[in-house]
Amino acid sequence: MIYLLYYGCDAKYYIRNFVYLLFFFFFVLNDLNSKRKPSEKNNMIDIRKNDELELKIESIAFGGKGIARKDNFVIFVRDALPGQIVKALIIKKRSGFAEAIITDVIQHSPDEIPAPCPYFGDCGGCRFQNLAYPAQLAMKTAQVRETYAHLAGMPDIPILPALPAPEIYGYRNKMDFSTGVSRWIQKENDRGGDRDFAIGLHAPGRFDKILDIDACLLQDEERNAIFHEIREIVREENLPLNNPREQSGFLRNIVIRKGEHSGEIMVNIVTRYENKDLLDAWIAPLTIKFPAICSVVNNITNSMGDQSVGEKEVLLFGKPVIHDCLGGKNYEIAANAFFQTNTRAAEQLYEVVLDFASPRETDVVWDFYCGTGSIALFIAEKVKKVYGFELVEDAVRNAKRNAVQNGVENCAFFTADLDRFLQQNPELIAGLEKPDLVIVDPPRSGLNPKFLQQLIGLRPPRIVYVSCNPATQARDIVLLSEAGYRTEKIQPVDMFPHTAHIESVALLLGGE
Repeated sequence: MIYLLYYGCDAKYYIRNFVYLLFFFFFVLNDLNSKRKPSEKNNMIDIRKNDELELKIESIAFGGKGIARKDNFVIFVRDALPGQIVKALIIKKRSGFAEAIITDVIQHSPDEIPAPCPYFGDCGGCRFQNLAYPAQLAMKTAQVRETYAHLAGMPDIPILPALPAPEIYGYRNKMDFSTGVSRWIQKENDRGGDRDFAIGLHAPGRFDKILDIDACLLQDEERNAIFHEIREIVREENLPLNNPREQSGFLRNIVIRKGEHSGEIMVNIVTRYENKDLLDAWIAPLTIKFPAICSVVNNITNSMGDQSVGEKEVLLFGKPVIHDCLGGKNYEIAANAFFQTNTRAAEQLYEVVLDFASPRETDVVWDFYCGTGSIALFIAEKVKKVYGFELVEDAVRNAKRNAVQNGVENCAFFTADLDRFLQQNPELIAGLEKPDLVIVDPPRSGLNPKFLQQLIGLRPPRIVYVSCNPATQARDIVLLSEAGYRTEKIQPVDMFPHTAHIESVALLLGGE
């Protein structure tokens, strides 16, 4: 009934995902609370807001909060690690659970290590930098298992151990830094400085507060040097920074992107309005000092949200794209095109996709949410034909050029809003060879309900579902299972060490 109600609405992705997460917590809490003895269920839990309790952290829930119990009552603890014993202050109390923050650590986790980043605890990025990496992998594997057991009701699906990332620092090929007129004051060791100048990363849960940083350990030293130089230029030129509350200011984001294998660097300057004169003066000195910069673009957007995709793009220096390689194939990447942000881990991820797909020379593959064609080109030489479908027009153009540059002739790419593309283009769809294999790699919100029903109608014998959100993947797989598909196995792949994120690849058979 919940799934019927959920899929019956046609709300925006983020609203649907929020509603879904509420359902997820309902199922988890229901399962945890069902373990209480009957007498305990009937007793009133004497826990109130502002109580300070001693708690042992048993595990980490999907999304990153620690799970503890007091008299079998579930308490989610922020910034906790499994195995810790803490003093925690209750900040929220509901009928089925409570939330708490740590006030003191009584006993450290056996897997706890010093966090190397000076901004750890204030930055919204690396939540588990203080947890040994093998323990991070075990935690993420357990989270995927719990998601399928409690949410999807599929405890018997084989969940393989999470594959480790090839590198755990400096692994991101793209970093998006925000600017702001409201600097976040660090809880400890705040370095001071102007409160109205910040370029860095958002403080957790704050759209208006920016943690001012000098460098990020998730990108390499070369790009940290570029970032530092840009910060100094912005300060010297006194460029107006973003004020999200008043929707004012000029400079919104600095996005630095690097081809892992090519070494090419793109700087994307995101502004609220177009003013080339404010940017031109410092482009030449920057590109002379850092010759690896082969592209500088200006994306212009006046949107209210915190996004770095512009309604208009202006080329300020060099060429509008950079290049990278995956599996021996060269890819052209525009500023707004999707490309996996961890190149080496993406190669590992695609090897899993290839293994799960078991491609044959006679196979026709439909690749949905194909981006710049990375998976399509990765698998193309092993199959008869690949059709790629993608919403972002720039990415489709990149995909077509990528196919030409790599001499791949058996791929065709279509600009497609998959919410309605299959329904609105019946003649085009009828003219394509039917799929033997479907690959889907949707955004965090998962598959659109209308598209999912169309996918089921295609009846592909094999589906490989790549997801950056195991929770929405589990939701979709429930419906695919009801349509006759069998989930053979799931492989978590850690693309983003130290964060709560995990990629998950599922193989589904059936549909014939």
